[in-house]
Amino acid sequence: MFCIECGKENVELYKGRCSSCFASGNKLINIPSDITVEFCAHCSSIHVGDKWVENKQPEEEIIAEKIVQESVPDENADDIVLEIEPINQKGAILEILVKASGTVLQVPIKREFTLNVKLNKNVCPECSKHASGYYEAVLQLRGDKRPLDPDEITKADEIIKNSLEKLFRKNRMAYLAQRVEIKEGVDYYFGSFKAARKVSNALKDQMGGMIGESPRLMGRDKSAGKDLYRIWISFRLPFFHNGDFILHKKHAGQIIDINGKRILIHDLKTMNKISLSWREYSNLEMVAQGEDVKTTTVTSKTPTKIQVLHPETYQPIDLDILPEFSDINIGDQVKVVEILEKIHILPTI
Repeated sequence: MFCIECGKENVELYKGRCSSCFASGNKLINIPSDITVEFCAHCSSIHVGDKWVENKQPEEEIIAEKIVQESVPDENADDIVLEIEPINQKGAILEILVKASGTVLQVPIKREFTLNVKLNKNVCPECSKHASGYYEAVLQLRGDKRPLDPDEITKADEIIKNSLEKLFRKNRMAYLAQRVEIKEGVDYYFGSFKAARKVSNALKDQMGGMIGESPRLMGRDKSAGKDLYRIWISFRLPFFHNGDFILHKKHAGQIIDINGKRILIHDLKTMNKISLSWREYSNLEMVAQGEDVKTTTVTSKTPTKIQVLHPETYQPIDLDILPEFSDINIGDQVKVVEILEKIHILPTI
């Protein structure tokens, strides 16, 4: 038995050739002469099959991966390494030199190929939606039975901005499509209803308030066979602010903190701090505002009574002395508020 190419005798043959001749005629790898790589021109996502895949790699790495994916190694080749080098570009066509090295039947082989890569820049569906102002949810910021304060709107804007910056890292539909100020408050239009829900929860956690949802049927996606909805989310801030006074179970208290879990008040009769859940919100009544707090003077003090002047009529008023007021002395200035025709001395918070 001898090699039909070089004539070597008494060697193992592969399709009639010795290992050296067989290896020298092996292509090592089959690389297509033309490939297309489709990018999103806005976010650099790449089109793979029928899907757009988020991508954070440099363009040259994507091209290299595409070449590797579409190349087929020879069944007899091992340890293949590809070196990919751009050599020329004309418009959207990039000419690539591929240097391949490996072994065939343990014989080292090197090959060179050239191919054209068409760089097709398009717009992915998510960026297309963003550019067109697409939205899935509207968050309506309102005050309950009152207008919003400018500082409340500013705080809400900041919370929404910070929340979206975090959410956008994992959800590119987490963007604000539109912000509209109206007489009743502010409407925020979000690209993703999931993002809108998370933002509304962030607002509630930091500002307190009530959330409600109302889905509305907008049409039907025939290709997916499902109804399309938009979600209207109502976020209402309470009718009171920090520093206001409310009535709870016939006890007047000053609000000292509001968050998503509870309303914290300072009971003006017992001087205890009481935490109220939002389930009790409908049972609360505002009886004075923070701006109703006045300053007056202590005119007399006994072991059981403390006398102050009414802040408007200047008539002396005797009040039961509480342990919290034991350090108050005659002539001191104190903060008071009148609730249901009764004067209360306020604790120092």
